[in-house]
Amino acid sequence: MIDTGTRQVRTVCNVGCGMSCGLLAHVRDGVLTKVEPADFPDPKYRHLCARALASVKLVYHPDRLRHPLKRVGERGDGNWQRISWEEALDTIASRLKDIKERHGPRSLTWETAGVGMLDVAYARFAGCLEATAVSLIGFGDAAGPCGDRASFGVLWGEGYQTDFDEPGMCVLWGNNPAETQPFGMRKVRDARERGARVVAIDPRFTPTAAKADEYISIRPGTDTALALGLLNVVMDRGLVDAPFVEQHTVGPFLVNLATGRFLKESDATANGSPGKFLVWDTATGAACAYDSAVARPALSGAYEVNGIDCKPAFEMLVESAKDYTPGKVADITGVPPDTIARLALDYATRRPVASFRGMGLQRTFHGDLTFRAISTLAAATGNIKAAGPQTPVLNTRAFLRAGGRCNFIPVLKVYDAIARGDPYPIKALWVAKHNMLNQLPDTRRIMRDLLPNLEFIVVADYFMNASAQYADIVLPACTFYEQNNLLVPPGGSPGVHNYLQMQNKAIAPVPECKPELQVLKELAERMGFGEYFQQSEEEFIDLLISWDHPSVAGATAAKLKEGPFQTQPYETPDFMTPSGRMEFYCEKLIDLGQQLPCYIEPVEGAGRPVTRKYPLTFLNTHTRFRTHSVYTNVHWLRDLDPEPVLEINPVDADPRSIVDGDLVRVFNDRGVMKLRAKVHQGIRPGAVNTAQGWWPQHYIEGSHQDLTHAYVNPAQQAIYEPNAALYDVAVEVEKVPEA
Repeated sequence: MIDTGTRQVRTVCNVGCGMSCGLLAHVRDGVLTKVEPADFPDPKYRHLCARALASVKLVYHPDRLRHPLKRVGERGDGNWQRISWEEALDTIASRLKDIKERHGPRSLTWETAGVGMLDVAYARFAGCLEATAVSLIGFGDAAGPCGDRASFGVLWGEGYQTDFDEPGMCVLWGNNPAETQPFGMRKVRDARERGARVVAIDPRFTPTAAKADEYISIRPGTDTALALGLLNVVMDRGLVDAPFVEQHTVGPFLVNLATGRFLKESDATANGSPGKFLVWDTATGAACAYDSAVARPALSGAYEVNGIDCKPAFEMLVESAKDYTPGKVADITGVPPDTIARLALDYATRRPVASFRGMGLQRTFHGDLTFRAISTLAAATGNIKAAGPQTPVLNTRAFLRAGGRCNFIPVLKVYDAIARGDPYPIKALWVAKHNMLNQLPDTRRIMRDLLPNLEFIVVADYFMNASAQYADIVLPACTFYEQNNLLVPPGGSPGVHNYLQMQNKAIAPVPECKPELQVLKELAERMGFGEYFQQSEEEFIDLLISWDHPSVAGATAAKLKEGPFQTQPYETPDFMTPSGRMEFYCEKLIDLGQQLPCYIEPVEGAGRPVTRKYPLTFLNTHTRFRTHSVYTNVHWLRDLDPEPVLEINPVDADPRSIVDGDLVRVFNDRGVMKLRAKVHQGIRPGAVNTAQGWWPQHYIEGSHQDLTHAYVNPAQQAIYEPNAALYDVAVEVEKVPEA
């Protein structure tokens, strides 16, 4: 049927910045012509950024992949043969069956960074084979979620510290929403207009810092020490919110000093309930179950219970925080002692204080400790909203386990699985909506140790990007305008909406491009489990939302096609932790000595041996002109941001004879990057920065990911999954002559 006439289709921006803005797509004679903000029941959510407006250019870009390709010759040589979809899918099915037979089902792995709920279909497909899927959350941004899972029992605990109607102060820790999430910045702006003081803590003077009342420059990776220094001042001045600590944290719970574990009733009596935590009742002078104390439980002191020496967890926190004096913390962070003292007093007196912890904050090797330290500071000062998160709960179990159960693997563990077969060998990799060679750390290692060990690689994308260039089969993917999907309210993004939205298909797929579900359906038929992929996109959405959880009561795909659906409130525990309380003391990390938040120098920070050779900290921050590596080739945005540059402070540039515009070489033992220097005072001395997302061909030599590493943190692995420490990188910079 020929699509004629003019129409408007409400859909959703689905490129992964975390805002899920509504889009109104204008279509004329089947061609997408422009987009504008779509309406919401609450008009304050009607907005779009420059990236969303430029998304039209993705659809009809001259470089867009238009048909399946098969590699001819060596990987990376750039020689391709155009093939039919039938040949592509037949080849894929044959290769997957062969590799499964020789190496086992877990050797087949699917990796997608899609944010729509139907992107989970890749894990459903993997489950039908009992194969592997790379974990669906994080893609290396896991340290913050690790910290929040330890503290609050959820992966995204931002709402506990930002969901205040009228905060007295907003502290932005390594968070730059004015640039990366402009509509999330409205929450901060509105609070400031109502009288809140806004403080930005960052190694860079960002657009967000420019809108703050105070900017605090900090050495990269030392925010944990600053948070603990603030806690030290709060405790020293007697400004702890004791009632909050007693009622909502594990502060009064007794800790066995010999084992480091919480005391329970079974430790104190022969027949006590093993599940009850013990506190010291100040009225009776004895230990009792936490919910049966006659008077306020003790937060300090040392006690003996049934021959066991113990202390309240808060007493142990106080003792630990004594090490973080303002003077010592100033030496670590570069933040003056008087600034530390003043900010601590504000935390205790300008309540409620909203702590906005950016994802950039946690991109260090010990970023989970940073999130935990800030959360602990907030709890000690009563700046935590004790109310469980109200996120929609979907029927993902039924969706994922229809034909079997897949194995999930953290993305940083994929490296060892491919290179060394640990924990099991991965021999085939399917990559969709994720430019892994551009976005994952240590590309030199990927090229050297991973790609040669993969027998088969499939990439589905819009463009022949860095990852597609090393595939065996390349499939032309559909943009979000060419397929249906379900978008849930974005987690971890303060100030955004709570609506389910249908990503309605606005236009027919560009010829020879296929939606993911259609590709998986046709491949499933070839693999022998086609019955699990017979449903349409709308039927799969109904499977996800049409069930008995109150958060989505009444939601159907048909209703979502008409407009956004507001998720419904439901009862949740205040905290999702084992204790039901905020846990600044984490039993799972006792063996690593990290049961309490503590400062550990960045793995490539000052004082580490590597910094004698490479004294500068390399950051690679996000920008308003791209979402990760998407839009890098869209000229509307490239005209505003034409090339990568290295930000460097004059303090570091002058002794290296570098002036603005010079060609520089950034290097360490892992790799090299060449680009132009941008010399200015908006970045802290000792740090340099390149906006991430540029493709390798946009650099004069190398790329930013040639410099990064993929070290695995066992503490994060014990809680959730290891983090990519993209900002914990030591480099040197030198001027090089023009070619």
